Amino acid sequence: MAKERKISKIEKIKEGFADSLKEPIKSKVVDPKDLVPTGSTTFNLECSSRIEGAFKLGKLVNLIGDSSSGKSAFALTIFAECSLKKQFDGFRFIYDDVEAANEFDLEHLFGKKVNNRIEQEIRSRTIEDFNDNLARALEDEKPFIYVLDSFDALTTEAAIDKDLENRKKREKGNETSGSYGDGKAKKASEMFSQRTQDLADKNSLLIVVSQTRDNIGFGAMFTPKVRSGGKALKFYASHEIWLACHKKEKKGKRTFVTNVQAKITKNKLTGRHGEATFPILFDYGIDNITSCIIFMIEEGSWTGTKKKVNSKDFTEDMSFANLVKYIEDNNLEDKLFALCQETYDNVIDKLRPNNRKKKY
Repeated sequence: MAKERKISKIEKIKEGFADSLKEPIKSKVVDPKDLVPTGSTTFNLECSSRIEGAFKLGKLVNLIGDSSSGKSAFALTIFAECSLKKQFDGFRFIYDDVEAANEFDLEHLFGKKVNNRIEQEIRSRTIEDFNDNLARALEDEKPFIYVLDSFDALTTEAAIDKDLENRKKREKGNETSGSYGDGKAKKASEMFSQRTQDLADKNSLLIVVSQTRDNIGFGAMFTPKVRSGGKALKFYASHEIWLACHKKEKKGKRTFVTNVQAKITKNKLTGRHGEATFPILFDYGIDNITSCIIFMIEEGSWTGTKKKVNSKDFTEDMSFANLVKYIEDNNLEDKLFALCQETYDNVIDKLRPNNRKKKY
């Protein structure tokens, strides 16, 4: 009878290492029920790794963008998308239009139901107003999604008092005094430090819209765009997103599509930083189907161009426009979104260090 071969310590270590590779390293699973949809499937994936939504309830999100980059339209689309989900039936939709600039035909773009649900009566003027309005919403029995549009348009009580004082001096022909800062950044830091925990307890979402500012000085070569308000927004935000107009498509002299690029520079939900591009059509809104088709082509699941697409999951060799119409006419949107999820998961799985032994 043959003797049983002894296994050396080195061989045992190798076997243990091989066993550890059988279970790939994976990130935590995000519960779709806790996610807030945005109207862009590809953006949702980059923020949360899930097609159902981008942001987790109970958090603060900072949405920063250039002028005409779709910030307000994007924020309002979130209300529309949430109105389609049963889990948001009991939520308040609060739109704090500080800029007093919302001229969208909400009923035409999003329907009568969501138009009636969006509360537009609240309009903060100062950061103190905003703090009080947010505090009152948190004291209400209903959870909410609160959009502040925008943080830059807020002033402070100190700045208003200084303005009144200087106006009176000018009327009397006296010399006015300069401003040494209104303390807005400090007040913002104090407010967010108190309210972020309340948001988590209330299971509500606060979206703060910010305008970009041109950076000056030495740092401009590395960070050409900044936002106002100090460091508080970046510190307390769960997600920090920068929106920019990527490309405009015209018919004749008139723009009918604005392609928006969203760059995620902070993501406390998954830790991943990414980019997503989605078109906003005039008089329609975010074109989610088109952005999903482009995503499938760019990630290699499908082949084709804007002239002809070989989708293989639907039909072969169809023009881009006809494929969009085919998906809509046959109510295949959910299938398209599921395919995007599958494609994204495959891409991320290839990026994971699955050939490495777990450290902990």
